[in-house]
Amino acid sequence: MNKKILLIAIVLSIIPFLSFDNHRKDDTGKSLVESKLSSMTLREKIAQMVISYSDGYSIDRNSKEYKRLTNLVKNQKIGGFVFFKGNSIQEAELINDLQSMSGTPLLISADFERGTKMRLDDGSLFPNNMAIGAARNPQLAYKMGLMIAKECRALGIHQNYAPVLDVNNNPKNPIINVRSYGEDPLLVSEMGLAFIKGIQDGNVIATGKHFPGHGDTDIDSHNDLPVINNDMERLNKVELLPFKNAVNSGVKSIMIAHLSFPAIENSPNVPASLSGKIVDGILKEQLGFPGLIVTDALNMAGITKHFSTKEVALMCVNAGIDLILMPQGEEATITAIEKAVKQGEISEERIDYSVMKILETKSRLGLNENKLVDINKVGEIINSQEEQDLSQLIADESITLVKNDNNVIPIKKSGSNVLLLSLNNGNDKGNSDFFIQKLNEKSGALFNKIKVVEKSGDISNTEDILSDAEGYDFILIPVYAKVKIKTGTVGLPESQINLVKSLRANGKKVIVIAFGNPYLLQGFEEIDSYICAYGDGDTSILAVIKGILGEIKFKGKLPVSINDNFKYGAGINN
Repeated sequence: MNKKILLIAIVLSIIPFLSFDNHRKDDTGKSLVESKLSSMTLREKIAQMVISYSDGYSIDRNSKEYKRLTNLVKNQKIGGFVFFKGNSIQEAELINDLQSMSGTPLLISADFERGTKMRLDDGSLFPNNMAIGAARNPQLAYKMGLMIAKECRALGIHQNYAPVLDVNNNPKNPIINVRSYGEDPLLVSEMGLAFIKGIQDGNVIATGKHFPGHGDTDIDSHNDLPVINNDMERLNKVELLPFKNAVNSGVKSIMIAHLSFPAIENSPNVPASLSGKIVDGILKEQLGFPGLIVTDALNMAGITKHFSTKEVALMCVNAGIDLILMPQGEEATITAIEKAVKQGEISEERIDYSVMKILETKSRLGLNENKLVDINKVGEIINSQEEQDLSQLIADESITLVKNDNNVIPIKKSGSNVLLLSLNNGNDKGNSDFFIQKLNEKSGALFNKIKVVEKSGDISNTEDILSDAEGYDFILIPVYAKVKIKTGTVGLPESQINLVKSLRANGKKVIVIAFGNPYLLQGFEEIDSYICAYGDGDTSILAVIKGILGEIKFKGKLPVSINDNFKYGAGINN
C-alpha cells in the first residue's frame, strides 16, 4: 500500500471516531466537512493546523496586539487560539469578536488544569491534581472536570489542555510535581480517566499531557530539553500506561512533550513533539490513537534552543502533529509548510489528514451552527457556589497528615502561644496572607498570641528567630514551595531547612504544612507534625486550618512516596 492510499485509509478510519454529524450532505453528496475541505486552498488548510495565543483582556482596536490577532484571523486564517490570562467577560467578548471575523470557526483552547482561575482573574480554582490523588475519589475528579467544562463552554473555549497524565516518580521534578495525580500509574489512570470523562461529557475536548511522560525529569522543558534515559520496557509499565488507558477510553486529544527519549529517538536534540518515531510510531501505531495531536508550546526553550521556526514547522508535520501550538512566527510556519508541499517534500494528503480531523472536531462541537457565546450568561456560570463547594470538598478530603508525633495535631491546648513562621523559597510568596487571616479568624480564643514572621529565599541570620521562638508553645510553619515555570526548583534553600531543624532541636513543637511540594519532609524528618495540602488555594488553606483545629479529620493518603519512612499510601486519620 503506497503512502497516499495509506493516508486516505487512515482519514476514513478516524471519521467515525470524530464525527457526530458526518451523515449531513451538501448538494453534491459530499459530507459538509468534505465539502469544506475541498473548497479550501492549500495555504488555508495548512493555516488550520496553527494555534496562536492571546491574553483575554479587553484590547484597544488600534493596538498592535489587536492588529496582530486580526491579521492572524482574517489574512492568515489560522485554526485557533490558546488564551492565557484575562477576565471572564472580557475574554468571552474577545473570543466572540475573533469568531465573528473568522470564516471557519476557530478552535479555542486554554490551560485549565485545576480550574479557570488558573488563568482568569475571576474563575474557579480547585486543588491540584495531587490532592485528587490523595483523596482517592474518582467521582470528585469527574465532577471537577464537568464543572470546568461548563465554564469553558460559557467562555467560548472548546479544548482544555488537561489532564496531566504524567506519573510523578522523581521528587526533584521542578515542573510537574503536584500537577500529577501521583506516582502510581494506576492511580494516575483512574483519576485522569474520570476527569477526562467529566470534561468530555461537558462537550469540551480533554487533552492528556505530556506524552509520553514528563514525570521522571529534573529539568523544566521551559528552560531546556530534558532527557529521559528509560527504556521501552519501563515506559510501557509506567509512563505510557495512563496514556494507553486514556486512548482506550476515548480521550479526544493528546499533547506531546518537549522531551528527549534516546531509547526511541536517537537523533540529537529531537524531542518527542517533533519525532515521527514517537508521534506516528508509538502514539498512533502502537497505541492506536486517532484523535487530535497537539504539541506543547513551541516557544519553550526545549525547542527554540535547537531548531528554527522553519525546521520546527516541517518536523511537526513529518512527525504526525495536527495542531502546531504557538510557533515562533505563524505566517513563517504556514509558508514553510506550503513551500514544502509544493516542492513535493510533504504530500497534500498528509495535510488533508490533519485538517479533516480539525474540521470534524469543530463540527462535532457544534461550531458550524453557533460559534458565539451569550455574554450575559458568563457571570452566572463562572465560579459558581456549586464549584466553590466542590473545591472545598476536594480539599477537605485530600489534606494528609503524614507525621504526628505525640498527637500534636489537633491543637487543643487553650491559651497557647504560636509562632507562625511563613517560609517560601523565593519564587512565590504564595497565599500566605490568606492563611494568616483565616488562622486568626478561626482560632478564636484557642491561641493566646500569634506572632507572624515571614521569610523568603535564603536566610542569612536565623539567631533572632531561634531566640524569639523560646517564648512560644508551638512553631507553625506554612511552606510555599510551588511549581513555577522557569524557576527550576520546588525545593527550599538550605538555610531554611537548617532553621526548621534547629527549631525542633531546641525542643519546640514544630508543625510544618507543605502548601505545594510534598517531598519537603525529606529535609527535616525530625519535626513533630507534617501536613501535605498539595497547593495553596483558598479551599486547601481552609481545609488545613480546620484539620489543625480539629474541626475536620484528616482523610488523605500520600499519592507519592516521600522516602522509605513515609511511603505511598501513608496518612494518619486524625
